[in-house]
Amino acid sequence: MKMPYRIVELVVAASVVVISVASLFVAVHQSVVMERTLAASVWPVMEFQHRNYDTTRDMRSLIFEFTNSGLGPAQVRYMRLINEGEAVQSPLHYFAECCAPASLTSEERNAHVERLFMDDSLFLVTEVIGGRVFAPQQTVVFARLDYPENPEAQAVWEALNTARRTLEIELCYCSVFDDCWLANFPRQTREPIDQCRIED
Repeated sequence: MKMPYRIVELVVAASVVVISVASLFVAVHQSVVMERTLAASVWPVMEFQHRNYDTTRDMRSLIFEFTNSGLGPAQVRYMRLINEGEAVQSPLHYFAECCAPASLTSEERNAHVERLFMDDSLFLVTEVIGGRVFAPQQTVVFARLDYPENPEAQAVWEALNTARRTLEIELCYCSVFDDCWLANFPRQTREPIDQCRIED
C-alpha cells in the first residue's frame, strides 16, 4: 500500500525539478532578450558624408561631416585618415599627398600646401572627432574648405574635390554599454569589436 504513495512522491519531486529547470531557462532567456533589446535601444550608427556645396551660405565649399543616425549616443574613441593604406598625420598632410601638383617632390608638396594655408589662400575649418560624444541624430562638420580665389589654391581645392570620393576614414566608436564598432568609409562597413585599439 505504501509503494504507490512513494511513486507519487517521486513523480511530484521530479515534476518540481523539471518545472524549476524550465523556469530557470525561461528566466535566463528573457534576461538575454531584455539585454539585447536594451542594447538595441541605444545602438549608435555613425555615418560619414561629404559634399562640395554649402547650401546654407550658398557657395562652393568642400564639407566633410559625421552623423550619428542611430538611437543612442556614440562615444568616438578615435578617427584616422588613411591614404593608400597608410594613416595620415593630419588633414594638411593629406592635402599635400593627394592634391598638390604631381610635379613636386614630397617635401615640396608639403611646403606648397603649407604656404597656401599660411598666406590664407586656403582656409580650413576643422573639428576634433576623436573623443567626442555624438548625441542621436547629431551632425558635426569635421572639415570645411571654402572655394579660394588664388589660382594655385583653386587647383588644390579641385584636386581635393576629386579625391574626396576615395578618401578613406577609419572610425572606432562605442555605445553607452561599451559595445564597440570599427567603421570604414567609403566601404560603409561596421564590424563589432571588443574594444577600440589603434593598430600600427
